[in-house]
Amino acid sequence: MRTDTVPDFLYIGTSKAGSTWLFNALAVCPDVWLASNKGLYFFDAHYERGVDWYRQQFQDAEGRAVGEFSHSYLSSPEAPPRIAAYSPSMRLLVCLREPVDRAFSDYLDLVKNNGYTGSFTDAVVQHPRLLDRGRYATHLSRYLEHFPMSQIHVGLFDDLKTGAQAYADEVYDFLGLDRLMLSEGDLKARMPAGRPRNAAVVGLAKRASKGAASLGLRRWRSRIKRSTVVRSALYKQYRDDKPRLDPSVRDELRAGFADEVARLDHLLGRPVSQTWGYDPAEVS
Repeated sequence: MRTDTVPDFLYIGTSKAGSTWLFNALAVCPDVWLASNKGLYFFDAHYERGVDWYRQQFQDAEGRAVGEFSHSYLSSPEAPPRIAAYSPSMRLLVCLREPVDRAFSDYLDLVKNNGYTGSFTDAVVQHPRLLDRGRYATHLSRYLEHFPMSQIHVGLFDDLKTGAQAYADEVYDFLGLDRLMLSEGDLKARMPAGRPRNAAVVGLAKRASKGAASLGLRRWRSRIKRSTVVRSALYKQYRDDKPRLDPSVRDELRAGFADEVARLDHLLGRPVSQTWGYDPAEVS
């Protein structure tokens, strides 16, 4: 068992930006040990359980890098000081996606997994996190009050889509690991948008998953949730029938994010706004 502070790295966000893919890319690495339950949410939602409970999640940890994935940490105001108090040397992984595309993908996930039937415009009112999680400059600024930039690896979902192996290589390098050539299967997208094949069956599967977690079968539950075979059996991937975001709604929301994206350019020292196709006049 590891005797130093574990975990030594966290994926802190954001959601709908390839976190399941990255989890799998690290899970296949022999030098990495991951908390089996993707989404411990200790430093935000479950902090009252205490540090001893958190450390118990890593009691069997072995490896050059030990980590966990909780994609809500990035947008949590409470998480940065709590993480810093737990381990000032913690390494943090971040992957960012154009905020409006991220929000719409999150909306599709609400439809897929929670049976939400309202429109996207209704959803952003009823579920403020859809937009709030895209305020990356605000969220990263809070982390930079507690951690140096050298301890934060910020990747872009765009780079993951266009060069998955190179994206993984950068993460391996950041964690001090030997690069691992991923298989063709490992390079594929893990959680494509879709709709339930049978809502009753999906509901039953979710209840079984929660029951497994309550019984302590976290590793079994995690493997099942990440299985592409299981996902394909439960959900039908969108083809030409995939819902589309109204262009006027997209333009309005992007205008609202322009200042955040401009600040993100400054924080990261690179033109993320150009990658995401923002008008220079909007982000100047």
